[in-house]
Amino acid sequence: MKIRLKNPLKAWREHRKRKADLKDLHQTASVFGSLETLMTKGLLAWNQQERRLYVAEPLAIVMLGRGADHWQRFLNNTYLYLMNRLMAEAWDKHVRDEQRKAVNERVAQGVKVNPGELDRIRRAVREQIESDAVQPPKIEPFEFFVINDHVEGDAKAAITYVGEYNPDTENFVMAAWDDVKLAIYNAKQK
Repeated sequence: MKIRLKNPLKAWREHRKRKADLKDLHQTASVFGSLETLMTKGLLAWNQQERRLYVAEPLAIVMLGRGADHWQRFLNNTYLYLMNRLMAEAWDKHVRDEQRKAVNERVAQGVKVNPGELDRIRRAVREQIESDAVQPPKIEPFEFFVINDHVEGDAKAAITYVGEYNPDTENFVMAAWDDVKLAIYNAKQK
């Protein structure tokens, strides 16, 4: 009987790669968890139809105070979190639709579906779904607005900064809302 030993260097590389992958996964989960907390606390809001991100002014001040690079990373991480959430929702919807179709087919065949059979059908469908069955969202630029929490009345009066972020190029453009209003006013006067 021959015993084959693994190459120790190869085993060490595999171990280091697994360790680095776990570290990356932990960091991603930590960032996504922090962003989820910010969303639930109302410091961040996302409007999917208009592709707009609303950021509370205190959060923006902290992020901008650390520099433009930190603000850009914040916008990029927020975008990745939002696209991950959209992809997860699309995947869940697709799985539910496929499971519903399979259950309806069994019922149409005249089979009485009890709860145990229902779980078995759903599990079998979930295992058969291809991983590329749902297309990821397109990478598109989005607008962001920094909102002052303390302004009463008009919603536009609460906007302090506006900007656009392109996740594909990781570039952002940002301006004070008062400067934008002044530029619009001057353009209308000409």
